Amino acid sequence: MLIDFLTPEDMYPEIMAMSIEKAQNWGIFMSHISEAQKHTKGEGVLVAVLDTGVASHPCLDGAIFGDKVNFTDSQTILDQQGHGTHVAGIIAAREINDNGVIGVAPEARIMSVKVLNDSARGNYGWIEQGIHHAISNGADIINLSLGSPQPPPPSLYAAIQEAAAKGIIVISAAGNDAAAVNYPARYDEVIAVAAIDQQGNMAHFSSHDSAVDVSAPGVGIYSTSLNNGYAVLNGTSQAAPFVAGVCALLISHSRNTAGVEPIKGYLKMLEALDSVCDPKGRAGHIGKDGDVGFGIPDFANVNWKQ
Repeated sequence: MLIDFLTPEDMYPEIMAMSIEKAQNWGIFMSHISEAQKHTKGEGVLVAVLDTGVASHPCLDGAIFGDKVNFTDSQTILDQQGHGTHVAGIIAAREINDNGVIGVAPEARIMSVKVLNDSARGNYGWIEQGIHHAISNGADIINLSLGSPQPPPPSLYAAIQEAAAKGIIVISAAGNDAAAVNYPARYDEVIAVAAIDQQGNMAHFSSHDSAVDVSAPGVGIYSTSLNNGYAVLNGTSQAAPFVAGVCALLISHSRNTAGVEPIKGYLKMLEALDSVCDPKGRAGHIGKDGDVGFGIPDFANVNWKQ
């Protein structure tokens, strides 16, 4: 049975009442990503994007690792919907001109794993196959910009536990139903990401509760799309890859800096996110009842010598 893992907030572009430059950069600016990129751009980190596939795009040239794969009933490995391409750009787009975009971790690599079909529908079996593929092919991070309130079968959770046991960071969108955090983000081994708007407030659509680990930009997010174009989308699907990019920066820096213990495993990553997130989130100054996890990533005051 096919089910909907994406919602309209995730899938349909909207016209923004702001300049492209502002739409493109507000999340990068808010989190001071440029400060982190002075030290690392995610080099050497492989992020598996389990989504609708990834289309060819100039801003993603050189970003795709290995062969794209498809576990759905679609006849093509390429993205026909746009969602997966948008997600990939948020993580690792390479800026090529003034109209392009730059990802959070522009030297990370993307593994394109199609687990949602051309109608953006799927099932947990396809997602499970995608997770096993990511495990077998060396992913450091798995991004799941998808979710459902419908509980998965135990085999899906077992696949996530296997990935976590191997030190892979699994990140998932909290959901867009303004209710409890969806699956698979609800699992302890998964870093659940809620969405915030340009004012730092919880997005009106974002799922939220105590399962949220971190919050990130998810409203008016400008990124790569089909036909070498760009789109502005809203959703926790956009917040999750932002955090995947942040995690890629943290992993790359930890691996390539003498005297720094490499980050391996979700518990160490949660510690690292705690250290770089704005602590307002713990006090519930944004969102409701402190359900924003550690808060919002902010590299403004990070001590890169540690």
